[in-house]
Amino acid sequence: MKVKKKSVIVLLIIIIFIISCSLLIYLNWGKTSNFTITDESDKIKEAATYGDDVTGWLRVEGTNIDLALIARNNEKDIEDRSYQYAWTNSFPDENSNHFTYISHNIRNVSSNPIIGDDSMTYFEQLMSFIYPEFIKENQFIEFTGPDGETSIYRIYGVTLNEDSQSSSYYDTFSDEELDEYIKKAKSDSMYDMDVDVDSNDMLLTLYTCTRFYGSSDAYSFRVDARELREGEKMKYSTVETNKKYEKIAERMKEGESNEEV
Repeated sequence: MKVKKKSVIVLLIIIIFIISCSLLIYLNWGKTSNFTITDESDKIKEAATYGDDVTGWLRVEGTNIDLALIARNNEKDIEDRSYQYAWTNSFPDENSNHFTYISHNIRNVSSNPIIGDDSMTYFEQLMSFIYPEFIKENQFIEFTGPDGETSIYRIYGVTLNEDSQSSSYYDTFSDEELDEYIKKAKSDSMYDMDVDVDSNDMLLTLYTCTRFYGSSDAYSFRVDARELREGEKMKYSTVETNKKYEKIAERMKEGESNEEV
């Protein structure tokens, strides 16, 4: 009996050890995203039949953002279409190191943005990233660039501030300009994320307008990401709100206003 009891104790110790190790690994390594690359070539070809300068395709994890990317060669390029799109004010090519795209946010106008409403269009669901619990579970973007290559980008910053969207007018930056942009994007972000970014990375910025602070069009909602590095796993990064989020949290306490255009 003593031998049997001792065996049970040993077995329990082993089980506890295995569970503890598994928990430690999970906490240290984090969860892995199941967001994957899909072939968007047919969608790009279909969008191009409307005569626009289609430069690629975009999908954003956790949202229904799944749309064409076009170059804004003239005002006509951003009029109504039979398909959804985001546009750039620059003309990116294979030498570009920072891609920036903008799209509409028509319905999400309150201080408590709606998430999970699949009837929303364009970049209306981009505002989902204003919620800490959302970004902890959704951090990746599929981006098909003007060269036709599709890759995954990792979000490293989310910003809601007075922003002229000026970066959307540039397609090539010097290393110094990129470093300065990255530094500012991180310091402006409402989240501190453990994502390393430098001027050697390909960068992607998504912009939309917001009426989070009222009817003024002075504010923009911006999501910054960088391309996954060679061999980098799609592990979710840690996310912590910072002082920039305090103002946003206070605004949310004012309650949800009617979602009216």
